[in-house]
Amino acid sequence: MKKRFIIIILGVLLGVAAVGSASAFNLGGFLDEVEKQTRPPEKKQNPQPKARQPGASGGLIGLGENLGLFDKKTSNLLQQGAKTFQAFQPIGLEEEKAIGASLAARVFDRYGGPYNNPGLLRYVNLVGQAVAGMSDRTEVEYHFAIINTNEPNAFATPGGYVFVSIGLLRLLENEAQLAGVLGHEIAHISHQHALKTIQRGRRLQGISALGLAAFNENPEKFGRLIDGISDIIFTRGLDKDLEFEADKMGVEYAARVGYNPSGLRDFIRILGQKTRSGSIFFSTHPPPRARYDRLSRLVAGYRAAAGNPRLAERFRRETKGRL
Repeated sequence: MKKRFIIIILGVLLGVAAVGSASAFNLGGFLDEVEKQTRPPEKKQNPQPKARQPGASGGLIGLGENLGLFDKKTSNLLQQGAKTFQAFQPIGLEEEKAIGASLAARVFDRYGGPYNNPGLLRYVNLVGQAVAGMSDRTEVEYHFAIINTNEPNAFATPGGYVFVSIGLLRLLENEAQLAGVLGHEIAHISHQHALKTIQRGRRLQGISALGLAAFNENPEKFGRLIDGISDIIFTRGLDKDLEFEADKMGVEYAARVGYNPSGLRDFIRILGQKTRSGSIFFSTHPPPRARYDRLSRLVAGYRAAAGNPRLAERFRRETKGRL
């Protein structure tokens, strides 16, 4: 089993020509993609609906009202309940990608743009694709980018966009740590942490009932959604239980590929030792000590994977002269 996992890792990272250029993205191509996903669609001329008779309502609720089964006040209450139910339906993948693309553009704008090193980007992308391929949402097309800031940080936006800073990469010691960090961010996407958090917010209740066309017809509401998620990702952070869940699943995803499961735990220890207390990372994540203790207990349960590789030498070789 161990040999099979190692072969998977080697196979992924040796498949540069087949995968690397297609899945990695740089600022130019990425912004083209953002533009396509956020460009308002051409409005179609819809035929005018037939005038509704006074007092008439649609659907089964309206039918009950029109048949005299309940009065107008009861009908209004039932219709409001139906709208509330619709508001809590999951946001579709296309809507999620549009949200994520808009947020991803803000990441570049806020954190110094991309770090321009194609070789390093390819390497991060290959490790990320290997981990994403073992996630719980493999139908999502994942993209990985490096942002040009010395502040150690990492972000994930809905729809498959993952960012790591050059400052964070400089703290890593091996490939298993990189896989653990990327696994944590992938878990935020695969478990839709940001979307679920914003859906619980009362001021944005009902946003999930909108499709892409409705987003463009109501740019103010879409803008409030983006502002709300930006505030969560960049300023306040997610609920600590969601961060702990992302830690747990990040370890699991990396272990599924065949990496040593201690990677994320070891990185959190380094982060706590080498990062200043005022870092934005600490304001958007639980304290490193709490994460390290939980991860230590979690890693202890991966006895069969304790001998899996950390790949320190390959990490040094792939990042040499690029950080």
